[in-house]
Amino acid sequence: MTTVLGVSTGIARAKGLSLIRDAEIENTIGMIAAPLSRAAGIGDRVITIRMINDDAINAFATNGNRIFINTGTILKSRGPNELKGVIAHEIGHLAGGHLLRLEDKLDQAIIYNVLGMLAGAAAGAASGRGDVAGAVMLGAQHAAQRNLLAFSRTQENSADAFAMRALDSTGQSSKGLLRFFEELGDQEALISASQDPYVRTHPLTRDRISALAAHVTQSPYSDVPPPAAEVEAFDRAQAKLLAYLKPGVSTQAKYPAADRSIAGRYAHAIAAFRRSDLGRALPLIDGLIADRPEDPYFEELRGQMLVENQRLAEGVASYEKAARLAPTEPLILVSLAHAQVELGDPASLDKARTNLKAALNLEPGNPFAWKQLANAEGKLGNEGMAAFALAEMALAQGNPREALAHAHRAEGRIPKGSRDALRLQDLIAEAERLKDKEN
Repeated sequence: MTTVLGVSTGIARAKGLSLIRDAEIENTIGMIAAPLSRAAGIGDRVITIRMINDDAINAFATNGNRIFINTGTILKSRGPNELKGVIAHEIGHLAGGHLLRLEDKLDQAIIYNVLGMLAGAAAGAASGRGDVAGAVMLGAQHAAQRNLLAFSRTQENSADAFAMRALDSTGQSSKGLLRFFEELGDQEALISASQDPYVRTHPLTRDRISALAAHVTQSPYSDVPPPAAEVEAFDRAQAKLLAYLKPGVSTQAKYPAADRSIAGRYAHAIAAFRRSDLGRALPLIDGLIADRPEDPYFEELRGQMLVENQRLAEGVASYEKAARLAPTEPLILVSLAHAQVELGDPASLDKARTNLKAALNLEPGNPFAWKQLANAEGKLGNEGMAAFALAEMALAQGNPREALAHAHRAEGRIPKGSRDALRLQDLIAEAERLKDKEN
C-alpha cells in the first residue's frame, strides 16, 4: 500500500466515492450497532456497515441490510452517542423496510450502479491491507446517490421513532442524536450546494427535532453516559481517521505533544508513519503495545509500518501476532497473507493460502483476498486454482464477463467432483445470470 489510509492517492483524488476498510474501526462501529440491531430483531451479524471516504456528514441505509457512514460523520461526531444515534436512525430504516418499498420506485440502472458496486466493494480492492485499507471506486455520482437514498418525511419520522425506542430499550441516551440533529437543523435554510448530504437525503423538520427533544426530556436514560470502553474505542477510531486522512498539522492541533492518551499517541504514531519517520513511529507504537499487549490493532499497525518499509519478515511477525489475537478478523488475515505473498518463498506462500482461505470463509466477497489467493496459487504453480480465484475476484467486483473468462480457463484444471469444481459451476451459472441482466 502506497498511501494514506490504504486509499490509492490517485483514487482518493478522483471524482466519485471510495470505500475505506479498517478492521478496528469497523469493529468499533459494530460494537456500537450490535445492541441496536438486536433491538430491531435483525441480529448484530446481519447488518454490514461500511465507511465512505467523504468529509461531508452523511449516512444512509440500503437494501441487503447495509449501512454506509461517511468518514466526516465519524470525525465530526462529539463522542460515541452522536454516532450511535445516527446508526440507530439508519437501523430504523432497515427495520421499517423502507428500502424495499423505496426500491420499487427507482430506475434499475441506478440500483445496479450504486448498490451493485457497493455490494461488490470489499477489503482492499486497491490495496487490501487490513489497517484502514482498500478504496474501491464506485460508479455513481453524488446526484445519483441523492436520488437513490432520499427518504420521505414519513419514513424519517418512523426511523426517528425506532431510534428512540431502541436506545431506550437498550438503556442508552438519545441526547447524541438530538445534538446531531440540532447541529444539522440550521442547514435547512441553506442552498442545496452548501448543505451536508445528510440534510438532503434525510429531510429535517423542526417537528422532528422537537419530538426528539421531548423524548430526551422524559427518558430515564438521557443522562446515562456511554461505557468507558466505548468512549476509548470511539476516540481511537477518530484519532486513526484524522491521522490517516488529514494533514499532519490537524493531528498536532487536536493532540498536542503533551497528550499521553491512547488516542493521542496512536494518532502521532500514524502521523509519523505517514511522513516516513519510522524512527519516531515505531517507538510510539511499541509503547502502545507495551501498555496493551493483547491489542491486535496495534500489532496490525506495526506490521503495516514494517512491511511498507520493506522489512517484510519483521512485518509478517507483527501481523502473525495480530492474527493470533484476532483470529476471526478477515482483514487482518488478508494483510498477513499479503505480506506472506510478498515474501514469496514456498513456505510463506503455503501459509498465505491457508490464511486467505480462512479470511474468505469469513468474508467470501473480498476481491483483494481472491486476488492474493490467485497470486499465491500462481506462484505455487497451480494455474487452475489461480484462474478460479481470479474468477471469484471478478465476480465479487461485479464483472461477470471477466469472471466467465477466468472460470473457463479454470475448467479442466480443477479435479472433477471436488468442492472447488462444484463451486466453479455455480460461479459460471451466477456470472451468466449477471451477464444476461446487463444486456
